[in-house]
Amino acid sequence: MNTFIQRCSVKHGFIGFGNLAKAVYRGLEEEKGMQFGYFARSRKEIPIPFHERMEELVEFADVIWLMVKPQDLEGILTQLRQHDTRGKTIVSPVAGKPIAYIERFLGKEQRVVRIMPNLAIAYRESVTAVATNRPGCSEAMDLFDLLGKMGKAVWLEESGFDLFTSVFGSGPAFILAFIQTFKEKMQEFNLPSPLLDELLLELTQGTTTYFTRNQQRYSIEELIQNITSKGGTTQAGLDYFREQQLGKHFEGVLDAARKRSEEMSRNGDN
Repeated sequence: MNTFIQRCSVKHGFIGFGNLAKAVYRGLEEEKGMQFGYFARSRKEIPIPFHERMEELVEFADVIWLMVKPQDLEGILTQLRQHDTRGKTIVSPVAGKPIAYIERFLGKEQRVVRIMPNLAIAYRESVTAVATNRPGCSEAMDLFDLLGKMGKAVWLEESGFDLFTSVFGSGPAFILAFIQTFKEKMQEFNLPSPLLDELLLELTQGTTTYFTRNQQRYSIEELIQNITSKGGTTQAGLDYFREQQLGKHFEGVLDAARKRSEEMSRNGDN
Protein backbone atom coordinates (compact mmCIF):
# COMPACT_ATOMS: atom_id res chain seq x y z
CA MET A 1 0.00 0.00 0.00
CA ASN A 2 1.36 3.43 -0.94
CA THR A 3 1.02 4.91 2.56
CA PHE A 4 2.39 8.36 1.76
CA ILE A 5 -0.10 8.99 -1.03
CA GLN A 6 -2.90 6.97 0.56
CA ARG A 7 -3.02 9.08 3.71
CA CYS A 8 -6.29 10.94 4.08
CA SER A 9 -4.45 14.25 3.80
CA VAL A 10 -0.86 14.94 2.75
CA LYS A 11 0.20 18.48 3.60
CA HIS A 12 2.55 20.23 1.19
CA GLY A 13 4.26 23.42 2.34
CA PHE A 14 6.12 25.73 -0.03
CA ILE A 15 8.90 28.01 1.17
CA GLY A 16 8.85 30.65 -1.52
CA PHE A 17 6.20 30.83 -4.19
CA GLY A 18 7.67 31.85 -7.53
CA ASN A 19 7.06 30.44 -10.99
CA LEU A 20 8.25 26.90 -10.25
CA ALA A 21 6.24 26.69 -7.03
CA LYS A 22 3.14 27.78 -8.93
CA ALA A 23 3.83 25.12 -11.55
CA VAL A 24 4.29 22.36 -8.97
CA TYR A 25 1.13 23.45 -7.17
CA ARG A 26 -0.86 23.36 -10.41
CA GLY A 27 0.43 19.87 -11.10
CA LEU A 28 -0.33 18.65 -7.59
CA GLU A 29 -3.76 20.19 -7.14
CA GLU A 30 -5.34 17.55 -9.37
CA GLU A 31 -4.41 14.90 -6.81
CA LYS A 32 -6.93 14.02 -4.13
CA GLY A 33 -6.28 14.16 -0.41
CA MET A 34 -3.78 17.01 -0.34
CA GLN A 35 -3.58 20.29 1.52
CA PHE A 36 -1.31 23.21 0.69
CA GLY A 37 0.25 26.17 2.40
CA TYR A 38 3.13 28.54 1.74
CA PHE A 39 5.55 30.88 3.44
CA ALA A 40 6.99 33.77 1.43
CA ARG A 41 8.19 37.34 1.80
CA SER A 42 4.76 38.60 0.83
CA ARG A 43 1.25 37.27 0.37
CA LYS A 44 0.42 36.11 -3.17
CA GLU A 45 -2.86 36.16 -5.08
CA ILE A 46 -3.29 32.39 -4.84
CA PRO A 47 -6.06 30.26 -3.31
CA ILE A 48 -3.98 28.51 -0.64
CA PRO A 49 -3.24 29.51 2.97
CA PHE A 50 -0.37 31.92 3.65
CA HIS A 51 1.75 31.31 6.76
CA GLU A 52 3.30 34.48 8.12
CA ARG A 53 6.02 32.61 10.02
CA MET A 54 8.20 29.74 8.83
CA GLU A 55 7.55 27.93 12.10
CA GLU A 56 3.84 27.76 11.26
CA LEU A 57 4.55 26.26 7.85
CA VAL A 58 6.93 23.65 9.29
CA GLU A 59 4.33 22.61 11.85
CA PHE A 60 1.71 22.34 9.10
CA ALA A 61 3.61 20.46 6.39
CA ASP A 62 4.47 16.80 5.85
CA VAL A 63 6.47 17.75 2.74
CA ILE A 64 8.46 20.99 2.65
CA TRP A 65 9.37 22.32 -0.79
CA LEU A 66 12.37 24.68 -0.95
CA MET A 67 11.19 26.97 -3.74
CA VAL A 68 13.85 29.66 -3.51
CA LYS A 69 16.70 30.94 -5.66
CA PRO A 70 20.15 29.36 -5.17
CA GLN A 71 21.55 32.55 -3.64
CA ASP A 72 18.74 32.59 -1.06
CA LEU A 73 18.98 28.95 0.02
CA GLU A 74 21.62 29.45 2.71
CA GLY A 75 19.51 32.02 4.52
CA ILE A 76 16.39 29.86 4.27
CA LEU A 77 18.17 26.77 5.61
CA THR A 78 19.66 28.81 8.44
CA GLN A 79 16.12 29.71 9.47
CA LEU A 80 14.72 26.24 8.82
CA ARG A 81 17.20 24.46 11.08
CA GLN A 82 15.81 26.40 14.03
CA HIS A 83 12.58 24.41 13.71
CA ASP A 84 11.71 20.75 14.20
CA THR A 85 11.75 19.05 10.78
CA ARG A 86 12.06 15.50 12.08
CA GLY A 87 9.87 13.06 10.13
CA LYS A 88 9.29 15.55 7.34
CA THR A 89 10.46 15.29 3.75
CA ILE A 90 12.51 18.19 2.42
CA VAL A 91 12.20 18.56 -1.37
CA SER A 92 14.70 20.75 -3.18
CA PRO A 93 14.61 21.73 -6.87
CA VAL A 94 17.29 24.39 -6.25
CA ALA A 95 19.77 24.26 -9.12
CA GLY A 96 23.39 23.55 -8.26
CA LYS A 97 22.76 22.74 -4.60
CA PRO A 98 23.46 19.07 -3.72
CA ILE A 99 21.86 17.10 -0.93
CA ALA A 100 25.09 17.37 1.09
CA TYR A 101 24.66 21.15 1.16
CA ILE A 102 21.22 20.83 2.74
CA GLU A 103 22.52 18.20 5.19
CA ARG A 104 25.12 20.71 6.42
CA PHE A 105 22.28 22.77 7.84
CA LEU A 106 19.61 20.19 8.70
CA GLY A 107 21.77 17.17 9.53
CA LYS A 108 22.41 13.88 7.76
CA GLU A 109 19.42 12.32 9.48
CA GLN A 110 17.07 14.70 7.66
CA ARG A 111 15.21 13.05 4.77
CA VAL A 112 15.99 15.04 1.62
CA VAL A 113 14.76 14.51 -1.93
CA ARG A 114 16.50 16.53 -4.62
CA ILE A 115 14.60 17.01 -7.86
CA MET A 116 15.05 18.81 -11.15
CA PRO A 117 11.72 19.37 -12.93
CA ASN A 118 10.76 22.01 -15.45
CA LEU A 119 7.77 24.32 -15.72
CA ALA A 120 5.84 21.73 -17.76
CA ILE A 121 5.12 20.09 -14.41
CA ALA A 122 2.16 22.50 -14.26
CA TYR A 123 0.63 20.55 -17.15
CA ARG A 124 1.80 17.19 -15.73
CA GLU A 125 4.29 16.81 -18.58
CA SER A 126 7.61 17.46 -16.86
CA VAL A 127 10.73 15.32 -17.13
CA THR A 128 11.99 15.21 -13.55
CA ALA A 129 15.24 13.84 -12.13
CA VAL A 130 15.09 12.54 -8.56
CA ALA A 131 17.79 11.72 -6.00
CA THR A 132 17.61 11.13 -2.27
CA ASN A 133 19.77 10.46 0.76
CA ARG A 134 17.25 7.81 1.80
CA PRO A 135 17.10 5.31 -1.09
CA GLY A 136 14.38 2.74 -0.55
CA CYS A 137 12.63 4.97 2.00
CA SER A 138 8.86 4.70 1.54
CA GLU A 139 8.31 8.47 1.68
CA ALA A 140 10.95 9.05 -1.00
CA MET A 141 9.52 6.27 -3.17
CA ASP A 142 6.01 7.66 -2.80
CA LEU A 143 7.17 11.14 -3.75
CA PHE A 144 8.87 9.64 -6.81
CA ASP A 145 5.57 7.99 -7.77
CA LEU A 146 3.78 11.30 -7.29
CA LEU A 147 6.26 13.11 -9.55
CA GLY A 148 5.78 10.33 -12.09
CA LYS A 149 2.10 11.26 -12.27
CA MET A 150 3.16 14.74 -13.38
CA GLY A 151 5.18 13.57 -16.36
CA LYS A 152 8.18 11.27 -16.41
CA ALA A 153 10.32 10.83 -13.29
CA VAL A 154 13.72 9.14 -13.32
CA TRP A 155 16.11 8.22 -10.51
CA LEU A 156 19.47 9.84 -11.22
CA GLU A 157 22.80 10.00 -9.42
CA GLU A 158 23.55 13.54 -8.31
CA SER A 159 26.64 13.55 -10.52
CA GLY A 160 24.26 13.68 -13.49
CA PHE A 161 22.16 16.60 -12.24
CA ASP A 162 24.26 19.33 -13.84
CA LEU A 163 23.81 17.95 -17.35
CA PHE A 164 20.18 17.03 -16.64
CA THR A 165 19.55 20.61 -15.51
CA SER A 166 21.00 22.02 -18.73
CA VAL A 167 18.97 19.66 -20.95
CA PHE A 168 15.64 19.29 -19.15
CA GLY A 169 15.54 22.17 -16.68
CA SER A 170 16.80 24.86 -19.06
CA GLY A 171 15.95 22.95 -22.23
CA PRO A 172 12.46 24.40 -22.74
CA ALA A 173 13.95 27.91 -22.85
CA PHE A 174 16.57 26.81 -25.39
CA ILE A 175 13.97 25.14 -27.59
CA LEU A 176 11.78 28.24 -27.42
CA ALA A 177 14.79 30.37 -28.38
CA PHE A 178 15.20 28.16 -31.46
CA ILE A 179 11.49 28.57 -32.25
CA GLN A 180 11.92 32.33 -31.84
CA THR A 181 14.56 32.20 -34.59
CA PHE A 182 11.95 30.59 -36.85
CA LYS A 183 9.51 33.35 -35.97
CA GLU A 184 11.99 36.11 -36.73
CA LYS A 185 12.60 34.63 -40.17
CA MET A 186 8.86 34.30 -40.74
CA GLN A 187 8.44 38.07 -40.38
CA GLU A 188 9.00 38.08 -44.15
CA PHE A 189 5.44 36.75 -44.50
CA ASN A 190 4.07 40.06 -43.16
CA LEU A 191 1.52 38.14 -41.10
CA PRO A 192 0.29 39.17 -37.62
CA SER A 193 2.51 37.99 -34.78
CA PRO A 194 -0.28 35.96 -33.08
CA LEU A 195 -0.86 34.07 -36.33
CA LEU A 196 2.85 33.31 -36.61
CA ASP A 197 2.72 31.91 -33.08
CA GLU A 198 -0.22 29.70 -34.05
CA LEU A 199 1.61 28.41 -37.12
CA LEU A 200 4.73 27.65 -35.09
CA LEU A 201 2.62 25.90 -32.47
CA GLU A 202 1.15 23.64 -35.16
CA LEU A 203 4.66 22.98 -36.46
CA THR A 204 6.02 21.98 -33.06
CA GLN A 205 2.96 19.95 -32.09
CA GLY A 206 2.98 18.14 -35.42
CA THR A 207 6.68 17.38 -35.07
CA THR A 208 6.14 16.11 -31.54
CA THR A 209 3.30 13.86 -32.73
CA TYR A 210 5.47 12.55 -35.57
CA PHE A 211 8.26 11.77 -33.10
CA THR A 212 5.88 10.24 -30.54
CA ARG A 213 4.22 7.86 -32.97
CA ASN A 214 7.43 6.69 -34.62
CA GLN A 215 10.18 6.82 -32.00
CA GLN A 216 9.88 3.15 -31.07
CA ARG A 217 10.43 2.06 -34.67
CA TYR A 218 12.92 4.63 -35.92
CA SER A 219 15.91 6.52 -34.58
CA ILE A 220 15.87 10.32 -34.69
CA GLU A 221 18.32 10.25 -37.60
CA GLU A 222 16.00 7.90 -39.50
CA LEU A 223 13.03 10.18 -38.83
CA ILE A 224 15.02 13.09 -40.26
CA GLN A 225 15.89 11.02 -43.32
CA ASN A 226 12.20 10.20 -43.82
CA ILE A 227 11.51 13.93 -44.25
CA THR A 228 14.50 14.51 -46.51
CA SER A 229 14.49 14.15 -50.31
CA LYS A 230 17.87 13.88 -52.01
CA GLY A 231 18.74 17.23 -53.55
CA GLY A 232 15.66 18.90 -52.06
CA THR A 233 15.06 21.85 -49.77
CA THR A 234 15.40 19.88 -46.54
CA GLN A 235 18.67 18.39 -47.76
CA ALA A 236 20.01 21.87 -48.54
CA GLY A 237 19.14 23.12 -45.07
CA LEU A 238 20.62 20.06 -43.35
CA ASP A 239 23.81 20.34 -45.39
CA TYR A 240 24.23 23.91 -44.15
CA PHE A 241 23.41 22.78 -40.60
CA ARG A 242 26.21 20.22 -40.72
CA GLU A 243 28.74 22.29 -42.65
CA GLN A 244 28.43 25.10 -40.13
CA GLN A 245 28.50 22.57 -37.25
CA LEU A 246 25.39 24.11 -35.76
CA GLY A 247 24.85 20.99 -33.70
CA LYS A 248 28.21 21.59 -32.01
CA HIS A 249 27.23 25.19 -31.34
CA PHE A 250 24.01 24.01 -29.72
CA GLU A 251 26.02 21.55 -27.62
CA GLY A 252 27.93 24.61 -26.48
CA VAL A 253 24.69 26.11 -25.18
CA LEU A 254 24.09 22.98 -23.09
CA ASP A 255 27.72 22.92 -21.95
CA ALA A 256 27.52 26.56 -20.82
CA ALA A 257 24.41 25.80 -18.75
CA ARG A 258 26.02 22.68 -17.28
CA LYS A 259 29.19 24.61 -16.42
CA ARG A 260 27.15 27.17 -14.52
CA SER A 261 25.34 24.43 -12.62
CA GLU A 262 28.71 22.85 -11.76
CA GLU A 263 29.99 26.20 -10.48
CA MET A 264 26.92 26.55 -8.29
CA SER A 265 27.40 23.00 -7.00
CA ARG A 266 31.01 23.72 -6.04
CA ASN A 267 29.95 26.86 -4.23
CA GLY A 268 27.33 24.79 -2.45
CA ASP A 269 30.02 22.46 -1.12
CA ASN A 270 32.04 25.30 0.41
